Amino acid sequence: MDQRDFRGTGQPTDEGITRGVVTIVVVGVALGVAFNWLGLASRPAWGLPWIGEDKLAALESLEEIVPAVETPAPTGVYGQIDDPMAVGLGADVGELPEIPELDRPVEIHLEAVKQLFDAGAAVIIDAREREEFDAGHIAGALSMPFDEVTAEPERMENLSTGGKPIVAYCGGGTCEVSLGLAWELIAAGKTRVVVYVGGFSEWSEAGYPVEDGPSSGS
Repeated sequence: MDQRDFRGTGQPTDEGITRGVVTIVVVGVALGVAFNWLGLASRPAWGLPWIGEDKLAALESLEEIVPAVETPAPTGVYGQIDDPMAVGLGADVGELPEIPELDRPVEIHLEAVKQLFDAGAAVIIDAREREEFDAGHIAGALSMPFDEVTAEPERMENLSTGGKPIVAYCGGGTCEVSLGLAWELIAAGKTRVVVYVGGFSEWSEAGYPVEDGPSSGS
């Protein structure tokens, strides 16, 4: 009997040993490919690390493996300004909001504007284009489009307020021309200037008085 033939003796044969070695090599290669394909080549090598390294070298960037998550750009909604000096309702019943004299405009909220409106205690100015103003505006407001009055600064200098504060507004939301106009009014020598950031959209949605047509004067 061939000394290498151990069939039936419980001992491994050459053929069995060969199959075992081949199996270990194949499993090692498979693990090496799998680990390196998943970007784990930085860990201790399993199998054939150069396969994964070649794969990574062929990629222009890791975004081809894990796409970058795009973060939406902030919208910067103007109507959400948090002004610590914002003007609110009067402290007591029947008392009007107090408008401070500052070298900058401050924010004013809807109900405070309504209090001033009901008492006729403010000059309300619409900073939007004339076409927008004519289509609808806060009742009694003056039309002073930002582009027009900044080209004719004398209109702001000659504006008579009778000692009343000025409330500038535009369309609300992301509209900022009312803020720009407020700064220009202060530069022209006006004081107690506030910006109603809710604008015409918030005012009209609240059901407060509106009208259309051209301004009666400026």
